[in-house]
Amino acid sequence: MFRENKPIHLSPYDHPDIYPGPRPRDSFIFYKGVANQIEEQGRSLEDSIVHLTKGDHMYGSFISSLSESMTLKSFLEKEEKTPMRKRIPVLAYGSNVCLAQLLYKSSLNKGVSDLYICFRATILDTDVVYGSFLAPYGALPAIIAPVQDAKTEVWVTFLEPEQLEHMNKTESGYQLREHTANKINMKVVDKVKRIYSYYCEQALYVNGSLTRFPDIQGTSLLPSVWQADMLLLLKERCSFTGTREEFIHLLRWNHQFRQSVTEILRKHEVLLDHPDWLKCSSFLTLEKQAIER
Repeated sequence: MFRENKPIHLSPYDHPDIYPGPRPRDSFIFYKGVANQIEEQGRSLEDSIVHLTKGDHMYGSFISSLSESMTLKSFLEKEEKTPMRKRIPVLAYGSNVCLAQLLYKSSLNKGVSDLYICFRATILDTDVVYGSFLAPYGALPAIIAPVQDAKTEVWVTFLEPEQLEHMNKTESGYQLREHTANKINMKVVDKVKRIYSYYCEQALYVNGSLTRFPDIQGTSLLPSVWQADMLLLLKERCSFTGTREEFIHLLRWNHQFRQSVTEILRKHEVLLDHPDWLKCSSFLTLEKQAIER
Protein backbone atom coordinates (compact mmCIF):
# COMPACT_ATOMS: atom_id res chain seq x y z
CA MET A 1 0.00 0.00 0.00
CA PHE A 2 1.24 3.48 -0.87
CA ARG A 3 0.49 6.44 1.37
CA GLU A 4 3.24 8.96 2.21
CA ASN A 5 6.36 9.10 0.05
CA LYS A 6 4.78 7.63 -3.06
CA PRO A 7 7.43 6.63 -5.64
CA ILE A 8 7.87 9.39 -8.22
CA HIS A 9 8.42 7.02 -11.16
CA LEU A 10 4.98 5.40 -10.80
CA SER A 11 1.73 6.83 -12.11
CA PRO A 12 -1.84 5.87 -11.16
CA TYR A 13 -1.83 3.69 -14.28
CA ASP A 14 0.86 1.59 -12.56
CA HIS A 15 -1.08 1.30 -9.30
CA PRO A 16 -4.24 3.14 -8.17
CA ASP A 17 -2.78 3.83 -4.70
CA ILE A 18 -0.52 6.40 -6.37
CA TYR A 19 -3.47 8.65 -7.28
CA PRO A 20 -3.40 11.65 -7.46
CA GLY A 21 0.35 11.17 -7.60
CA PRO A 22 3.52 13.02 -6.54
CA ARG A 23 4.02 16.48 -8.01
CA PRO A 24 6.81 19.09 -7.81
CA ARG A 25 6.81 21.58 -4.95
CA ASP A 26 6.83 24.63 -7.25
CA SER A 27 5.71 25.75 -10.70
CA PHE A 28 7.41 23.93 -13.56
CA ILE A 29 7.74 23.13 -17.24
CA PHE A 30 7.69 19.42 -18.04
CA TYR A 31 9.45 18.77 -21.34
CA LYS A 32 11.13 15.70 -22.81
CA GLY A 33 10.43 13.82 -19.59
CA VAL A 34 12.19 16.37 -17.34
CA ALA A 35 10.73 19.01 -14.99
CA ASN A 36 12.34 22.46 -15.00
CA GLN A 37 11.50 24.73 -12.08
CA ILE A 38 9.79 28.07 -12.71
CA GLU A 39 10.43 31.09 -10.46
CA GLU A 40 7.50 33.47 -10.88
CA GLN A 41 7.05 35.55 -7.71
CA GLY A 42 6.12 39.13 -8.66
CA ARG A 43 6.76 38.57 -12.38
CA SER A 44 4.50 38.27 -15.39
CA LEU A 45 3.83 34.85 -16.88
CA GLU A 46 6.20 35.43 -19.80
CA ASP A 47 8.92 37.00 -17.62
CA SER A 48 8.92 34.14 -15.12
CA ILE A 49 12.33 32.47 -14.90
CA VAL A 50 12.80 28.88 -16.05
CA HIS A 51 15.71 27.09 -14.36
CA LEU A 52 17.07 24.45 -16.72
CA THR A 53 19.20 21.39 -16.14
CA LYS A 54 21.19 19.17 -18.48
CA GLY A 55 20.35 16.11 -16.41
CA ASP A 56 17.72 13.56 -17.41
CA HIS A 57 16.18 12.89 -13.98
CA MET A 58 12.41 13.33 -14.07
CA TYR A 59 12.58 16.04 -11.37
CA GLY A 60 15.22 17.92 -13.35
CA SER A 61 16.29 21.25 -11.88
CA PHE A 62 14.39 20.52 -8.65
CA ILE A 63 17.16 18.12 -7.65
CA SER A 64 19.98 18.51 -10.23
CA SER A 65 22.47 21.32 -10.78
CA LEU A 66 21.42 24.13 -13.11
CA SER A 67 22.84 24.68 -16.57
CA GLU A 68 21.16 28.01 -17.36
CA SER A 69 18.15 30.18 -16.63
CA MET A 70 15.99 32.27 -18.96
CA THR A 71 12.54 33.80 -19.16
CA LEU A 72 9.62 31.60 -20.09
CA LYS A 73 9.09 33.69 -23.23
CA SER A 74 12.71 33.17 -24.30
CA PHE A 75 12.54 29.46 -23.56
CA LEU A 76 9.45 28.97 -25.72
CA GLU A 77 11.05 30.97 -28.53
CA LYS A 78 14.29 28.98 -28.27
CA GLU A 79 12.43 25.68 -28.46
CA GLU A 80 10.10 27.03 -31.19
CA LYS A 81 7.04 26.20 -29.11
CA THR A 82 3.61 27.84 -28.91
CA PRO A 83 3.84 31.22 -27.12
CA MET A 84 1.87 31.86 -23.95
CA ARG A 85 -0.67 34.13 -25.67
CA LYS A 86 -1.87 31.24 -27.83
CA ARG A 87 -2.35 28.84 -24.92
CA ILE A 88 -5.51 28.02 -22.96
CA PRO A 89 -5.46 28.16 -19.12
CA VAL A 90 -6.80 24.91 -17.65
CA LEU A 91 -6.92 23.98 -13.97
CA ALA A 92 -5.19 20.77 -12.92
CA TYR A 93 -6.02 19.35 -9.51
CA GLY A 94 -5.80 15.55 -9.72
CA SER A 95 -3.24 13.45 -11.55
CA ASN A 96 -2.55 15.88 -14.40
CA VAL A 97 0.42 17.38 -12.54
CA CYS A 98 1.86 13.99 -11.57
CA LEU A 99 4.99 13.79 -13.74
CA ALA A 100 4.73 10.05 -14.35
CA GLN A 101 1.10 10.53 -15.40
CA LEU A 102 2.02 13.36 -17.79
CA LEU A 103 4.75 11.16 -19.23
CA TYR A 104 2.24 8.36 -19.81
CA LYS A 105 -0.37 10.63 -21.40
CA SER A 106 2.27 12.17 -23.66
CA SER A 107 3.21 8.70 -24.88
CA LEU A 108 -0.33 8.11 -26.18
CA ASN A 109 0.07 10.57 -29.05
CA LYS A 110 3.56 11.56 -30.17
CA GLY A 111 2.01 14.07 -32.57
CA VAL A 112 0.99 16.31 -29.66
CA SER A 113 3.57 18.50 -27.92
CA ASP A 114 5.00 17.03 -24.70
CA LEU A 115 5.77 20.48 -23.25
CA TYR A 116 3.48 21.21 -20.31
CA ILE A 117 3.55 24.54 -18.45
CA CYS A 118 2.21 24.26 -14.88
CA PHE A 119 1.89 27.20 -12.47
CA ARG A 120 1.18 26.44 -8.82
CA ALA A 121 -1.85 28.27 -7.42
CA THR A 122 -4.44 28.25 -4.66
CA ILE A 123 -8.20 28.30 -5.00
CA LEU A 124 -10.65 29.61 -2.41
CA ASP A 125 -14.00 28.07 -1.41
CA THR A 126 -13.13 24.87 -3.26
CA ASP A 127 -11.67 21.55 -2.17
CA VAL A 128 -10.51 18.51 -4.12
CA VAL A 129 -12.56 15.48 -3.09
CA TYR A 130 -13.24 11.90 -4.15
CA GLY A 131 -15.62 11.26 -7.01
CA SER A 132 -18.13 8.41 -6.76
CA PHE A 133 -16.87 6.56 -9.83
CA LEU A 134 -13.85 4.58 -10.98
CA ALA A 135 -11.00 5.61 -13.24
CA PRO A 136 -9.96 2.97 -15.82
CA TYR A 137 -6.95 2.03 -13.68
CA GLY A 138 -9.05 1.35 -10.57
CA ALA A 139 -8.64 4.56 -8.56
CA LEU A 140 -11.38 6.79 -7.21
CA PRO A 141 -10.53 10.04 -9.01
CA ALA A 142 -10.73 13.64 -7.87
CA ILE A 143 -13.41 16.23 -8.50
CA ILE A 144 -13.70 19.83 -7.32
CA ALA A 145 -16.37 20.61 -4.74
CA PRO A 146 -17.76 23.81 -3.22
CA VAL A 147 -16.44 24.04 0.36
CA GLN A 148 -16.83 27.40 2.05
CA ASP A 149 -13.60 28.94 3.41
CA ALA A 150 -11.44 26.11 2.05
CA LYS A 151 -8.08 27.06 0.53
CA THR A 152 -6.62 24.39 -1.73
CA GLU A 153 -3.49 23.86 -3.82
CA VAL A 154 -4.23 23.62 -7.54
CA TRP A 155 -2.25 24.18 -10.73
CA VAL A 156 -2.97 26.32 -13.77
CA THR A 157 -1.68 24.59 -16.88
CA PHE A 158 -1.31 26.50 -20.13
CA LEU A 159 -2.19 24.13 -22.95
CA GLU A 160 -1.99 24.31 -26.69
CA PRO A 161 -5.44 23.72 -28.27
CA GLU A 162 -4.15 20.35 -29.52
CA GLN A 163 -3.01 19.41 -26.01
CA LEU A 164 -6.45 20.29 -24.64
CA GLU A 165 -8.09 18.11 -27.28
CA HIS A 166 -5.72 15.27 -26.34
CA MET A 167 -6.46 15.71 -22.62
CA ASN A 168 -10.19 15.60 -23.34
CA LYS A 169 -9.77 12.05 -24.65
CA THR A 170 -8.24 10.96 -21.33
CA GLU A 171 -10.87 12.68 -19.15
CA SER A 172 -14.08 10.92 -20.15
CA GLY A 173 -16.91 11.55 -17.70
CA TYR A 174 -15.85 15.14 -17.10
CA GLN A 175 -17.09 18.34 -18.74
CA LEU A 176 -15.14 21.56 -19.15
CA ARG A 177 -16.38 24.53 -17.14
CA GLU A 178 -15.01 28.03 -16.68
CA HIS A 179 -14.10 30.10 -13.63
CA THR A 180 -14.48 33.88 -13.65
CA ALA A 181 -14.89 34.45 -9.90
CA ASN A 182 -11.28 35.56 -9.28
CA LYS A 183 -10.74 32.94 -6.58
CA ILE A 184 -7.69 31.32 -8.21
CA ASN A 185 -4.46 32.99 -7.11
CA MET A 186 -1.06 32.54 -8.73
CA LYS A 187 2.18 34.29 -7.72
CA VAL A 188 2.44 36.10 -11.06
CA VAL A 189 1.22 39.67 -11.54
CA ASP A 190 -1.00 38.73 -14.49
CA LYS A 191 -4.72 38.33 -13.92
CA VAL A 192 -6.27 35.61 -16.06
CA LYS A 193 -9.94 36.33 -16.73
CA ARG A 194 -11.13 32.83 -17.53
CA ILE A 195 -9.66 29.56 -16.31
CA TYR A 196 -11.19 26.28 -17.42
CA SER A 197 -11.40 22.99 -15.55
CA TYR A 198 -12.58 19.43 -15.90
CA TYR A 199 -15.74 19.20 -13.82
CA CYS A 200 -17.85 16.28 -12.63
CA GLU A 201 -20.82 16.56 -10.28
CA GLN A 202 -20.69 12.99 -8.91
CA ALA A 203 -19.12 13.11 -5.43
CA LEU A 204 -18.49 10.28 -3.01
CA TYR A 205 -20.33 10.73 0.29
CA VAL A 206 -19.32 8.31 3.05
CA ASN A 207 -19.55 8.46 6.82
CA GLY A 208 -21.64 11.62 6.55
CA SER A 209 -19.14 13.68 4.59
CA LEU A 210 -17.25 14.40 1.42
CA THR A 211 -13.60 13.33 1.68
CA ARG A 212 -10.47 15.15 0.51
CA PHE A 213 -7.03 13.83 -0.51
CA PRO A 214 -4.20 14.26 2.04
CA ASP A 215 -1.72 14.46 -0.87
CA ILE A 216 -3.20 17.82 -1.87
CA GLN A 217 -2.20 20.72 0.36
CA GLY A 218 -4.90 22.95 1.75
CA THR A 219 -6.96 24.06 4.70
CA SER A 220 -10.43 22.56 4.95
CA LEU A 221 -12.86 21.19 7.49
CA LEU A 222 -13.32 18.01 5.45
CA PRO A 223 -11.72 14.75 6.59
CA SER A 224 -8.88 13.38 4.45
CA VAL A 225 -8.22 9.75 3.50
CA TRP A 226 -5.42 8.23 1.42
CA GLN A 227 -6.43 6.54 -1.83
CA ALA A 228 -5.09 3.24 -0.46
CA ASP A 229 -7.40 3.44 2.55
CA MET A 230 -10.38 4.58 0.48
CA LEU A 231 -9.97 1.51 -1.72
CA LEU A 232 -9.81 -0.61 1.43
CA LEU A 233 -13.06 0.98 2.63
CA LEU A 234 -14.64 0.32 -0.77
CA LYS A 235 -13.53 -3.31 -0.58
CA GLU A 236 -15.29 -3.61 2.79
CA ARG A 237 -18.47 -1.96 1.49
CA CYS A 238 -18.47 -4.52 -1.32
CA SER A 239 -18.09 -7.38 1.20
CA PHE A 240 -15.17 -8.69 -0.86
CA THR A 241 -13.45 -11.52 0.98
CA GLY A 242 -10.25 -11.70 -1.07
CA THR A 243 -7.12 -9.60 -0.62
CA ARG A 244 -6.96 -5.89 -1.37
CA GLU A 245 -4.68 -6.53 -4.36
CA GLU A 246 -7.12 -9.11 -5.74
CA PHE A 247 -9.87 -6.52 -5.37
CA ILE A 248 -7.83 -3.94 -7.30
CA HIS A 249 -6.97 -6.47 -10.01
CA LEU A 250 -10.65 -7.21 -10.58
CA LEU A 251 -11.50 -3.50 -10.63
CA ARG A 252 -9.03 -3.02 -13.46
CA TRP A 253 -9.57 -6.14 -15.53
CA ASN A 254 -13.02 -7.63 -14.86
CA HIS A 255 -15.79 -5.57 -16.47
CA GLN A 256 -18.65 -7.38 -14.71
CA PHE A 257 -17.02 -6.98 -11.29
CA ARG A 258 -16.27 -3.34 -12.00
CA GLN A 259 -19.92 -2.73 -12.88
CA SER A 260 -21.06 -4.31 -9.61
CA VAL A 261 -18.73 -2.00 -7.66
CA THR A 262 -19.99 0.98 -9.65
CA GLU A 263 -23.54 0.17 -8.51
CA ILE A 264 -22.39 0.19 -4.88
CA LEU A 265 -20.64 3.53 -5.38
CA ARG A 266 -23.89 5.03 -6.68
CA LYS A 267 -25.45 4.34 -3.29
CA HIS A 268 -22.84 6.67 -1.79
CA GLU A 269 -23.20 9.45 -4.35
CA VAL A 270 -24.27 13.08 -4.07
CA LEU A 271 -24.49 15.49 -6.99
CA LEU A 272 -22.72 18.83 -6.64
CA ASP A 273 -23.14 21.98 -8.68
CA HIS A 274 -20.33 24.44 -7.99
CA PRO A 275 -21.50 28.08 -8.26
CA ASP A 276 -17.96 29.27 -9.09
CA TRP A 277 -17.67 26.98 -12.13
CA LEU A 278 -20.03 27.78 -14.99
CA LYS A 279 -20.95 25.80 -18.07
CA CYS A 280 -19.30 27.10 -21.23
CA SER A 281 -19.15 26.29 -24.92
CA SER A 282 -15.85 27.87 -25.99
CA PHE A 283 -12.31 27.89 -24.64
CA LEU A 284 -10.35 31.09 -25.15
CA THR A 285 -6.60 31.46 -25.40
CA LEU A 286 -4.93 34.21 -23.37
CA GLU A 287 -4.75 36.29 -26.54
CA LYS A 288 -8.48 36.02 -27.21
CA GLN A 289 -9.29 36.74 -23.56
CA ALA A 290 -7.22 39.93 -23.77
CA ILE A 291 -9.32 41.32 -26.63
CA GLU A 292 -12.61 40.09 -25.18
CA ARG A 293 -15.01 42.87 -24.18
